[in-house]
Amino acid sequence: MPYRKLKSVLNVSAVVLLIIVALALFAGVGYIVYDVLTNDTSRGIVIVTALLSGGLIATDEDGTESVIWDPVPIDEFPIQEILSTDGSLDVNLALESVTKAFNASGQNMFSTLFNLFDNLEVVAETGESVLNVRPANMSDSTHAKYGVLNVYKETFDMFEERYGDKAEVSVFNYDWRLDNERNAELLEKYINEKGYDEVVLTSHSMGGNVVAGYLARSAENREKVKLYCAYAPSLLGSVDALAYLEDPSLVLDMLGALNLGALQSVVEQLVSNIAGPLLRSMPSIAQLLPSPYLMTSAQYSEDSPMITVDGKAIETPEELIEFYCSRPWTSTESGEKAYMFQTEDNGKIRLENFFDSVYVETENGKVHSTELVNTVYFVGTGVSGKERAEFVTDPVSGEIVLSKTYTSTRGDNMVLEYSATAGKGISGDNVAVYRGYGHHVVGIKFKDVLMERTFAETDKVFG
Repeated sequence: MPYRKLKSVLNVSAVVLLIIVALALFAGVGYIVYDVLTNDTSRGIVIVTALLSGGLIATDEDGTESVIWDPVPIDEFPIQEILSTDGSLDVNLALESVTKAFNASGQNMFSTLFNLFDNLEVVAETGESVLNVRPANMSDSTHAKYGVLNVYKETFDMFEERYGDKAEVSVFNYDWRLDNERNAELLEKYINEKGYDEVVLTSHSMGGNVVAGYLARSAENREKVKLYCAYAPSLLGSVDALAYLEDPSLVLDMLGALNLGALQSVVEQLVSNIAGPLLRSMPSIAQLLPSPYLMTSAQYSEDSPMITVDGKAIETPEELIEFYCSRPWTSTESGEKAYMFQTEDNGKIRLENFFDSVYVETENGKVHSTELVNTVYFVGTGVSGKERAEFVTDPVSGEIVLSKTYTSTRGDNMVLEYSATAGKGISGDNVAVYRGYGHHVVGIKFKDVLMERTFAETDKVFG
């Protein structure tokens, strides 16, 4: 291969791997820490991971295991330094770190890129992984047990240092590609097998959906939870998820500070043709769509509805679900509906059932599960992010297409205030507000941002 062409290929590989790093950061961080404390009481602090941030390991037919999801082969990655307060990336430092990692490992950046996508393939119709994949766990020797890019290591170490004599600290990775109702069930199994009577939970971003599902599964689960620290949780979904499903190339906005030049069109094709179909096949991405409960929250008003089609607002939960199911990305190449958009035995769409699955019927009506335990919501706000979406009918094709997204600063640039608080807003005593802090920061920068309030609340439990 001519040198000039090889150099161009490697440059594309570096940029796209940087995109994967950005996606992992978008996913954010979530965690549960667990501890065994007294003679007759087993306590746990568990670290639950988020979308794209949990390490994944595949098993070959001969039983050989290998890490398939950690885009950068390095034990120490300067994740905290790369993130600015508002959540933007220090692109130069990130690219430098990625390049150093691959130079040191001797791995080929280009082949690694395509192996990442191949290994993560999901069957859209069934929502199942093509490969035999398991989440990393604390007994694994690789740093994948702390999540990709070692993102949970700082949090783990600081919890271990402060509460290690009272508790056993662990990271709960799950398969973030798949159905989060299943992941909530696996979290329940994990806590039960550990024999914990009391647990402290923390999560970031989509990890909050997993924890909410765990809490909703039973009163027994909720009774065990003495504290839940929810870091920028996407409890009611994200308008960004809708935008990325409509147009996967929008993820390139996260690399806006990087001048791609002549590589721009190549990278866009890679994202649209490879990353886009992968994201659309993953049940978890559909579960991050803004929910009917967000649409009817005080985040929106008659003058500023969440979604409009040809100027008409979508107003009811039924209309919202019908709209989602009508989108072209809900159907597979075979013409069958993708997993989350199939109808279940109760006559409802699986996605609608998921939205309802994190609520509990009480004598006071239906309540979000996180409201039934000692929850502190950690919410970033004051950072511009997508809040509303406008769709129009294309006059040529007659298709309904995304025309425009509207931004606001009532959120952390990925998750809106009312989504992060299960519809309650940021004025409550159980809400820690971080103005000007982006989504990735409220979850990854534990020492600088989250530690003070988290430890103050945890001390009340372990005091």
